Amino acid sequence: MTKQPKQIIEFPYDTQSYLMGNGSVADKLRTLSAGHEMPKEGVEKLFSQLENLLNKDGGLPFNLRAGNPSSVKETCEVLTLLKPFKSTYASLVDRMVRFLVSRQKKDGGFAEALNLDLLIEAKYGGTGGRDWYPVGKSITWLTGKALEALCDVGYEDQSRLRKARDYLMGLQNEDGHWPDFKGHNESDPLGTGNILPALIAMGIDSENRIYSGGRAALMQHLKTSMEQKFTHDMVDLVAVWAPKSEQERNIIRKGIELVLSTQSKDGGWCQMGIKKSDPELTSLLVYAVMKCSPI
Repeated sequence: MTKQPKQIIEFPYDTQSYLMGNGSVADKLRTLSAGHEMPKEGVEKLFSQLENLLNKDGGLPFNLRAGNPSSVKETCEVLTLLKPFKSTYASLVDRMVRFLVSRQKKDGGFAEALNLDLLIEAKYGGTGGRDWYPVGKSITWLTGKALEALCDVGYEDQSRLRKARDYLMGLQNEDGHWPDFKGHNESDPLGTGNILPALIAMGIDSENRIYSGGRAALMQHLKTSMEQKFTHDMVDLVAVWAPKSEQERNIIRKGIELVLSTQSKDGGWCQMGIKKSDPELTSLLVYAVMKCSPI
């Protein structure tokens, strides 16, 4: 039997040109990790920019803007993308790992430093409140990102990894989702999308009650978001890959169709209520669609 070639997803408009011209270092790395080809010189230039951006403590500055204090969120999001390059850029990876580990709290979770409070407020404060992104205390979705990143690059201190895993597994709500932090009453489906990949990276069996409950809850959330045309939620399609049934396959397929149908002519996607394309959202959607293809 002849092996069929992998289907290459075709976007209506040029995503790579948009992201190369408008995206941050993280957006460009995400494009590379999604499967877009890049010349060797381009890859080397990208990693040189990343290394120059790193703060002395090994973390990436908040909002990837030089001069800002280091952020756990920025650092672990980029570190996950370095999995294929961890041998080539071992020193860079090691510096980022050491920063992340320094931000783990006694309860096993990960937290942002207090000096990021005003910066986070300036960026996210106008988006319906900031309960989901406090500083100085462990955050579930941030812990998920950090745990996945550390596992992806082969961090060896299993006791730290287990503490992060246990912190997450002990906080799941009855609806299958997670609160943003201990004591927070509301479930956050977007947090669930950051936690499920971390549990898999830690070797949690897909049939585990906590994982399967979270996955079912997120799948239902994605289905509802598709019906409401909330394209931005489709960044979490990658968290429910691979489908376990034809019904799940159809949900993921419809999610991809929604993404493709809402692309702007400049190659990007817009946040709700905003007409200008957003590079970060664009790179996340491109990454999710390409990682879930073929379907």
